Amino acid sequence: MRTGEVIKVAGIVRNSFVDWPGKIAFVVFLGGCNFTCPHCHNYDILKPAANNVSFDGVLEEIKYQLGFIDGVVLSGGEPTIHPQIREIISEIRALGLPIKLDTNGANFLLLKELVTSKAIDFVAMDIKAPLPRYIELGFIKGNNAEIVLENVKSSIEFLKTSDVPHMFRTTPIPELTEQDIDGARALAGNSTWVKNHYVEVGKTK
Repeated sequence: MRTGEVIKVAGIVRNSFVDWPGKIAFVVFLGGCNFTCPHCHNYDILKPAANNVSFDGVLEEIKYQLGFIDGVVLSGGEPTIHPQIREIISEIRALGLPIKLDTNGANFLLLKELVTSKAIDFVAMDIKAPLPRYIELGFIKGNNAEIVLENVKSSIEFLKTSDVPHMFRTTPIPELTEQDIDGARALAGNSTWVKNHYVEVGKTK
């Protein structure tokens, strides 16, 4: 239920044919991220300040698309750090639409909550590289980097054994070797794993 606070997001794509396999999706981008990945595709919304679009207006856009779209994708940035992620999910759910979450897996407890409560219907999680390379390549930084890395590992293992439809993705940025790519794929186990197409659009500092 809405807390009464104004909810803002970073932007939308009204009709996407590539963000949810087999579905026409309305994509909602939530600004802010707890990773510092080089060559981030959405580097322009890495800061929470990118959330400057009224979610009420976005809901009206979604309602207008009912009957045409098959679901809503929550992407980013990193959606799980948005302070009102639960409210956003609840209000989309109230429209009768399934939800796909794109995540880096760093917020394991929230991911587990959303999956076990069936608040989301599909998860696409990035496996950036073999886990030891996350810190080496600067995907995560700071004093809590090891804790974040353990959360990522927990999210991978949780999804692999969960009932929620899911997929893992790796983007072959120039810093990754073929051995790194193979290592990332191995982490996915028997789950669906895809190698994203890499396009250099920017590089974070």
